[in-house]
Amino acid sequence: MSNSTLNPVTLTFASSELEKKFLESYHQRLIIRFRWALLLGIFLYSAFAILDSVSVGPLWPKIWFIRFAVVNPILIAGFLLSFKRSFFVRRYQEIVSLVVLAAGGGILAMLALIPAPALYLYVQGLMLVVIYNFTFLGLRFVRASINGLLLVAAFETVSLWINPLPRAVFINNNFFLISANVIGMAVAYYLEKLNRDNFLHGISLRKLAEVDSLTGLLNRGFFMDEVKRFLTGRRQNEGLAAFCILDLDRFKEINDTLGHIMGDEILMNLGQVIASKMRSSDLIGRLGGDELGFFFPEVKNEADILNIFMKLKTEFQTLSQGIEWPVSFSVGCLIFGPALDDLFQCYARADRALLRAKQSRDFLVMIDSQERTVLERRL
Repeated sequence: MSNSTLNPVTLTFASSELEKKFLESYHQRLIIRFRWALLLGIFLYSAFAILDSVSVGPLWPKIWFIRFAVVNPILIAGFLLSFKRSFFVRRYQEIVSLVVLAAGGGILAMLALIPAPALYLYVQGLMLVVIYNFTFLGLRFVRASINGLLLVAAFETVSLWINPLPRAVFINNNFFLISANVIGMAVAYYLEKLNRDNFLHGISLRKLAEVDSLTGLLNRGFFMDEVKRFLTGRRQNEGLAAFCILDLDRFKEINDTLGHIMGDEILMNLGQVIASKMRSSDLIGRLGGDELGFFFPEVKNEADILNIFMKLKTEFQTLSQGIEWPVSFSVGCLIFGPALDDLFQCYARADRALLRAKQSRDFLVMIDSQERTVLERRL
């Protein structure tokens, strides 16, 4: 199953990492909408207190207690929690569900207390909560459906046993409440699927903008921007990092002798090996032609870097065995501490190390920030 395949029932991605990224992105975008929707909900929930004062007689203090001492504080707490951004994003579904169930539970508590005929007016409030549950608040299909079923079950309990409704009124209210839930479930399913499809589409567009189509590595612009961001964000107490440039040996001769299609195949093989072997924290991009850039934000020592390129060479040559040409590469590396944070200087120094490595071919030359030779080794 593809990592981007959706479960047709729960609408979750097969890849847990992709699911996590979607939910984080989705909840981040929902925060502002949630705040405005909840402020409107609090206003309406409070404004309906006018109905209490003219329809429930001496029961109005109890109804107002439910509105203003129980439900509204929970809604306000949910609103305030939205400003604890990281926590709110992680617990969005749970917090919003609590808000919905608190609002619906408050109306059900009123239905349990109010006598007929005023009782018949309050089920419409439950319908408004159902609408909120399935639309404005951005709850996932599964979560919204569970909330809706809980509200329906609670309504059945109140209307049959706690404060029974006349049979005709009970059937009528049930018909509309259940219908609203069925329609709401269909809407929630459609909206979540649309959001997930848009998320995948956005990833595809970003990938086109960030990734080199031939090698599958980062393109030059995005690679350089990311390295610059890492360099400017490094702290003084951080350890060693490395910037390296890899260049295929005699690549022009390969293109001239075997053709550009074979040259492209070699580059694709190299990109495939790199993608399968490198750490997720490392940045690798195609700088142009047959030159690739590597940025390692965390390295233990020079031997760590040498081992990486030795393994890459072994895998690359294994994958390129069918090519009638000796394929090899040379690497120039700069290993440095947090004091060096200029991208141009890193690039220029690594490039000078590469020029030395290219003179011998199939070589790695590593220098430090003072351009002193740290390591020279055939790969």
